[in-house]
Amino acid sequence: MKKSLKVEFEGTDGAGKTTALKYFIEQLQARGQKVLETREVGNPHIPICVKLRETVLAPESNLSGQAMELIFSAMRIENDIFYKKVEDQYDFIVSDRGWFSHLSYTDHNVNKEFTEKLYLDLMQEITALPDIVIYFAVDSETALKRRVKRAGVVDVIEMKGTEFQEKVRDSFEDYLGSVENRSLVFHVDANDTIEGVRTQIDQIVSVLLNLPSSVEANG
Repeated sequence: MKKSLKVEFEGTDGAGKTTALKYFIEQLQARGQKVLETREVGNPHIPICVKLRETVLAPESNLSGQAMELIFSAMRIENDIFYKKVEDQYDFIVSDRGWFSHLSYTDHNVNKEFTEKLYLDLMQEITALPDIVIYFAVDSETALKRRVKRAGVVDVIEMKGTEFQEKVRDSFEDYLGSVENRSLVFHVDANDTIEGVRTQIDQIVSVLLNLPSSVEANG
């Protein structure tokens, strides 16, 4: 049975990945692909995950880092169950954030030891890794300008500031460069213009649609 390819868009807050994700999906659909859009934390197809996301990220909840990450990991389990039910209905499942966000943010929302025990020892064994990762590399100044420009509600993670985001970015680069995984990783220069980023996305779409038919989703 054919399985959809799971694509996770990654990067620090302000990298521009969410906007690019929309464009990526449009390009796939324009080429006749069936695509499910989702997100790692607060999956819109699972109502309880939407509620949990709102609660965990609300500053007034005042949760410890450990409690937050345990709830985030519970959402990943629910996502995994949901994707297994629908994976034969789509060509691609495209998620805003995923596995590498869990690793990179937990390193600094709690610590590396907690990351290893919760995600690398447990979650890596009981949930599926992504097939494809598209990572948006952005410098601190550009990311900050974009976060300010959004002028929306700031969640508890974004409130941790630029220094926190820089540490998370370093963890992203470390994990993407050294952790053994079965994912195909693409790097996008997110400092580029909108048109430049779209050109990079177009190139990625071209590569993905020309992958051998034998490519199967991780399970």
